[in-house]
Amino acid sequence: MALDIASEVKLALQAPDMAEWMRQQIIKPGVLDALAVAAADSWLSAPQAARHVYGCEGQEDAFRKLRARHPELDRCSVGEHKLRRWKRGDLDAWLASNPRAKRRRERG
Repeated sequence: MALDIASEVKLALQAPDMAEWMRQQIIKPGVLDALAVAAADSWLSAPQAARHVYGCEGQEDAFRKLRARHPELDRCSVGEHKLRRWKRGDLDAWLASNPRAKRRRERG
């Protein structure tokens, strides 16, 4: 005997309580996970990248100096001047490979 899962799910979605339960327990976490993946690859401006690297506000000048000391950090960016952007995932990878920067971020 074969089980037709698609029809069972359709039937379950017709029951109001089950539909709400599936929305809260299955669909919503799935959407949140997809949004987290998309946010990980989002492009950050220099102030946003500074906030991500340092973990606090007001570190744009320190981030500029950090980029001067670490050219590989600048190489993972795209664009020039005010249009320069960094991917959040690239910054995370750079932080993981640089223990000193990682400690700096933890200090805030």
